[in-house]
Amino acid sequence: MSDIFNIGTSALTSLQRAITTTGHNIANANTEGYSRQRVDFATLPAQISGAGFLGSGVTITSISRNYDAFLAEDVRARTASAFNASTGADLASRIDGILANPDVGLGPALDAFFAAVQDVSNNPASVPERLVMVREAEVLADRFQYFDDRFRQLDRQITLQVEDTVRDINSLATNIASLNQQIVSETVRAGGQPPNDLLDQREQQLNALAEKVGINSVTVDQGAVNVFLGSGQALVIGSEVSSLETFSDPFDVGRIAVGISGLALQSDISRFLRGGELGALLDARSTITDAGRNQLGVVATGVATFVNAQNRLGLDLYGNAGGDIFSPLSPSVIPRISNTGSATVAASFADVGALTGDSYELSYDGTTYTLSNTGTGASVTGAGPNFSVDGVDITVTGTPAAGDAFLISPVAQAGSLFAVQISDPRGIAAAAPVRSASSLSNGGTGVLTDLTVTDVTGLPLATDITLTFNPDALGAGVPGYDVSGFAAGPIAYDPATDNGAGIEISINGMSFRLNGTPQAGDSFVLENNADGGGDNRNGLALAALQTAPLLFNGTASFQDAYATLVADVAVQTRQARSIADTEDALLQQAISSRDSVQGVNLDEEAANLIRLQQAYQAAARVIQIGDEIFETLLNATGR
Repeated sequence: MSDIFNIGTSALTSLQRAITTTGHNIANANTEGYSRQRVDFATLPAQISGAGFLGSGVTITSISRNYDAFLAEDVRARTASAFNASTGADLASRIDGILANPDVGLGPALDAFFAAVQDVSNNPASVPERLVMVREAEVLADRFQYFDDRFRQLDRQITLQVEDTVRDINSLATNIASLNQQIVSETVRAGGQPPNDLLDQREQQLNALAEKVGINSVTVDQGAVNVFLGSGQALVIGSEVSSLETFSDPFDVGRIAVGISGLALQSDISRFLRGGELGALLDARSTITDAGRNQLGVVATGVATFVNAQNRLGLDLYGNAGGDIFSPLSPSVIPRISNTGSATVAASFADVGALTGDSYELSYDGTTYTLSNTGTGASVTGAGPNFSVDGVDITVTGTPAAGDAFLISPVAQAGSLFAVQISDPRGIAAAAPVRSASSLSNGGTGVLTDLTVTDVTGLPLATDITLTFNPDALGAGVPGYDVSGFAAGPIAYDPATDNGAGIEISINGMSFRLNGTPQAGDSFVLENNADGGGDNRNGLALAALQTAPLLFNGTASFQDAYATLVADVAVQTRQARSIADTEDALLQQAISSRDSVQGVNLDEEAANLIRLQQAYQAAARVIQIGDEIFETLLNATGR
């Protein structure tokens, strides 16, 4: 008789626990991160009898949670991607809002400056037009500095966010390690049974960590989980944590890098961190703030360099050679903080038109130098001490030590350093330093045109230079121009073949074109442009710089380069927003798939509760029947 009581009791006990678990599910239906739990039943060992094996009841083998490791890992991966994309889109939108604002854009300032240059060329002797040009130059300088400052502000904000994110990552890693320890302890104490609620808590911490940085996790013995960053760097191993830390960039104390704390030698692992908010913040520094500031620096360097160079080729209103309108710019060179050698590195512009906006690291290993592009990773090696790359000449002096390195940033500082140097509007060199004149006695149709100055080293002229047509200048029957006043020539020119297209001639830093059909004795004079206040030839050359393709190896004007920067940022912003929307949709799909397995369905739990209640009532009835049988036996034997 005890068998039926034991069976009924085991059923009541097991069903009571199942009902309790179902109630726990219902109570936590709205608890974030909760996974539905289920009771796993199994029959008790049967007892042998003469008629065969008799069942002895039911027991609970485990209370486990509905958990799919693949779906959970997919949610974490999608979480890292979604938060990475969302953060990147937000940062790109900030830059796009700055550059695309027509009220503070660089484009209108460039237009206004070159419009003022054109006004000066239209009326070169007028001081008011020159004063307006100086004021527009100051506005342009303010605009460059404004944009550079906004880029730097965003960079500082990113730095603060990186520090906060690293602290959050360390806090979450510590929580995961603590939960690992609790889970292992409780699993051992429960004889291998999983502590479901603790597992759910750890799952929440892992998902929160995935919001901050991309991770991979591996479950090991007794339920602990090891967490690795995207590069494979261990963050949590059991109950041990390898915390992240921020430290000053080796080339810039104002910028931080991310590494592993506790190491004897700090190593920047920023480039290995992918996904999540941290990955987006670190990527934004190189792809948005640094790239944008460098592109702005290319434009600033181009404007300052080419405008200054052209102004130096002219004469100002005092009749003096022109000077710099803007402060000259040069590449910045920053030695690594840990350098121990005595070497210094100097960099200068060899060809501003070849600048790319990239920065370079020059390192020394004890025997060989390596010059690496910090953006593309391309590198060259050599014995030094001179290098040339993308329009920049680099020279090493002194003795470097093994491990020394230098960061060469050709244009990173250009926006902040762009400034107006000229103060006297009369110093604008609108006039050309030389002019040409034809002899009044010339009888032919020969002309000297397109006189320009490319080098003022040989100016002003010591004496006038006279070109006289001679049918036998280079020998009998070989026509050309005899040259006096300068050690050059004669210049070959045959009207029979050269008339029409003409020929280009360069003398003493001057270039001009000879054309037409001159007669013997026809002459032209090149002379200093004395009293040339009304001359506007150099002013026209200054104005022509606005549309000239001077940047990026002759493919872009100043406006083109800036417009490309604005367009690139706009495209990046649209792409980033589109990617963020897509990643968010994929994350919601992953969460929905996970919740379909792990989430609590109240309808299903209500049905289970009814089913278990009925089973519990039936088990109680079994005990009741057993009791009635027992009473019947007692009554029968008692009589």
